[in-house]
Amino acid sequence: MKKALALQALALLLALAPANGERHKIWTQFGYEDFASGKTAGIAIDTDGTLRAAAKLDSFSTFNAERIWDLAQAKDGTIYAATGDGGRLFAIDAKGKSRLLFDSPEIALHSLAIGKDGYIYAGSAPDGLVYKIGADGSASTLAHTGSHYVWDLAFDEKGRLHAATGEPAKILRIAPDGETSELFTPGDRHLMTLLFSRGTLYAGSATPGRIYEVGSDSGRLLFEATQEEIHALIDGKDGHIYAAAIGSKEGESAKGPTAAVYRLAADGSTHTLWSDGEIQLADIAISDGGLLVAIDKENRLLHLRADASQGLLAQSDDFKTSRLLKTADGTLYLGAANSGQLNRLGTSGSGGHFESRVEDFAAHTRWGAIEWRGKGIALHTRSGNSADADATWSAWSAAINQSGSTITSPPARYIQYKVQITSADAQLEQISLYGLRANLPPTISLLQIQPYRTPQVRNGTPNAPPAAAQNRRGNSMQQARSLKLIRWQASDPNEDELLYDIYLRGEGQKEWKEAHKNEGQVSLLWDTATMPEGWTQLKLVASDRADNPPDQALHSERISAPFAIDNSPPRVELTARHEGGHIVVEVELSDRISALSKVQYSIDYGDDEYRVAALDGIYDSRREKARFTVKDLPAGEHIIAVQAWDVLDNVGAQQVVVQVK
Repeated sequence: MKKALALQALALLLALAPANGERHKIWTQFGYEDFASGKTAGIAIDTDGTLRAAAKLDSFSTFNAERIWDLAQAKDGTIYAATGDGGRLFAIDAKGKSRLLFDSPEIALHSLAIGKDGYIYAGSAPDGLVYKIGADGSASTLAHTGSHYVWDLAFDEKGRLHAATGEPAKILRIAPDGETSELFTPGDRHLMTLLFSRGTLYAGSATPGRIYEVGSDSGRLLFEATQEEIHALIDGKDGHIYAAAIGSKEGESAKGPTAAVYRLAADGSTHTLWSDGEIQLADIAISDGGLLVAIDKENRLLHLRADASQGLLAQSDDFKTSRLLKTADGTLYLGAANSGQLNRLGTSGSGGHFESRVEDFAAHTRWGAIEWRGKGIALHTRSGNSADADATWSAWSAAINQSGSTITSPPARYIQYKVQITSADAQLEQISLYGLRANLPPTISLLQIQPYRTPQVRNGTPNAPPAAAQNRRGNSMQQARSLKLIRWQASDPNEDELLYDIYLRGEGQKEWKEAHKNEGQVSLLWDTATMPEGWTQLKLVASDRADNPPDQALHSERISAPFAIDNSPPRVELTARHEGGHIVVEVELSDRISALSKVQYSIDYGDDEYRVAALDGIYDSRREKARFTVKDLPAGEHIIAVQAWDVLDNVGAQQVVVQVK
């Protein structure tokens, strides 16, 4: 039987077996991207990916406001906060004590600038006013901009005040007496931010998000972002300008991330330093060795270096940042987007904890060791069988203080770890959790057995057969009648390598006979020329024994529907008689295995072929009868040849010689 089943690899049609798998899994986390997928509380992630105690985010001052729109610091150290939705200006002293300095009739004060004269200048909405406010709270309306929003205020090197407005967008120069002159009026809806850098004025717009270089009477477009708004422009210590961009464009132009930080070089070239498609950016500020970036994802404060590496400085559950202020002494203040709260980033705190994301081991898993590189930390684990760590999970394990210890959480599919850091010098650089997944049996999703056909090849190139031959065959494929193509699809939940065994069982047989073993392909070519004819079944067995010990290996099997092995042509018997001047041919057809499918005849070896219908109207059994009449034959000897096909395309032929007078 094994010799009869000549199985050959079919190079052009075979797909590789599933990739080698392994029940053992190691989950390793290191670097910023891995740890940033978890949740921190009092924990920082350095740009090199190390977990350590974070700087404290202290509550510095709180006052009655819905949002802090802008922050500025005077020479005496007083911090001023422009707020909404009441249009109030607050002054905060060095101890965090706040006082209401000015209560405007406007809905919001959006922008602040402090002049060399010591006055505070504030831009408002919805009337687009610029106020001049003294340190004692005295205030006057300096200018009416003619716009609805005054988004930013800035002084140039000569001490001249400039305003960026919205609806309509304008850049105005405001004289000490309040007289305004327009420097630039683009077609954008809003001008959001201004920056004077090395004698040049830059402006960022919204709808669309653009950066302009503004001259004395015109503006030159430097860059158009994929985001809707250039939210902030700041001057870097490295000679570059940095821009924060937010929001997605609408319509056909909507593409790209929803937040980005761009770096503009002196020659006007622009480089994307950081971007994200799922979060929103609040503000940016200069920091030693890079930038500080406040984002809305879990209210995080990032440290972004010039090489685009990033770290997590701080995170707050309830504080959402709207504005950053880096003061002259290097202190960072964070204004809230959802209250009148002003926080301050302090020194390293006493530590906290870090919770990893949930890891899916894809199967029921028995846990092994937990290893890490670091010092001064304690680890906990918990496990469960739901993708979210809910009440069905195990409790956190007891503290694990020694790397290489065994995980004590119950076997499950999912696992999570928690890191406790309680000192300033404690840190975690890398962690690995080991598990042995339960072995699961393979799945066979498809098993097909069909005749093998291949295009005719002439001189190495596929060629269509001649038209006459094509008509006879009904298609352009050449049938190797004894060849069958066996194809299957199988997968393993553990991604183990699969090996396949094939068994055969003939009609009337009770036991399976092994025909082929340890096949690694998923398609085989089978030559049935030497096989006994008759109805047969095939059993495919898929085993994961290549990647598992013999006593742990599992298998699945699938049995095909009965199929015919039939390499013999149908039998054709002909009887011809003269009737009314014509030739009537009676045809009797029989096949031992397969049903008949088609009958045709030709005359005198000609190319013309004529189909013959079954007497009962359909060819659907192993025995059939047919009859046809040949008319108008010229006098003389003629050959009438009949060909019959079974459903497996075996062809039987017979001819009869007739004399016409």
